[in-house]
Amino acid sequence: MNIALPWIAGALFVFWLVGVHNRLLRLRTAAVEGRAGFERSLRALIGVAHEAVSSAKASETICSALQAAAQALEMGLKSYRTRRRFAWSPEVTVDLGALWERLQQAWLAYAVAAEGVEEPAVLQALRDRWHAADAQAPLDRHAANLTIADYQGALDQAPAAWVSRLMGFRWMPLL
Repeated sequence: MNIALPWIAGALFVFWLVGVHNRLLRLRTAAVEGRAGFERSLRALIGVAHEAVSSAKASETICSALQAAAQALEMGLKSYRTRRRFAWSPEVTVDLGALWERLQQAWLAYAVAAEGVEEPAVLQALRDRWHAADAQAPLDRHAANLTIADYQGALDQAPAAWVSRLMGFRWMPLL
């Protein structure tokens, strides 16, 4: 009996570690998938902006501002994806939020400027696509933040917090 007790305790500890690892892995995967959904929404907005610029008859200044905002957000997403592989940085999410806002403002300026210049059917189709993507982005951001909060909560719980760093699980900022 005395010989079996350390083996049983060791086996229980290993099973507990495997359970903690699997739970954290599942939650991190859900958080990364949530972030990917938010990225897809932003890319849809970028696509609508590029399409609006390519078919635009509106002022060149307005179109160039919309194009610059779309390209800035696209570069921000690329930078975000590159940095994400190495470390989660809160500055990156702040940049994405500011770039998203900049694109929204550029779109509003374009929509006003294109009112009498663009063909009504083309402008309405672009507006519909923009509104659909713009309405989806906050929902995807909220869903991603919920899954990230679940992951952060699991990282902060006492037993998992003791071993999560050793297993390679790192903090992830909200969007």
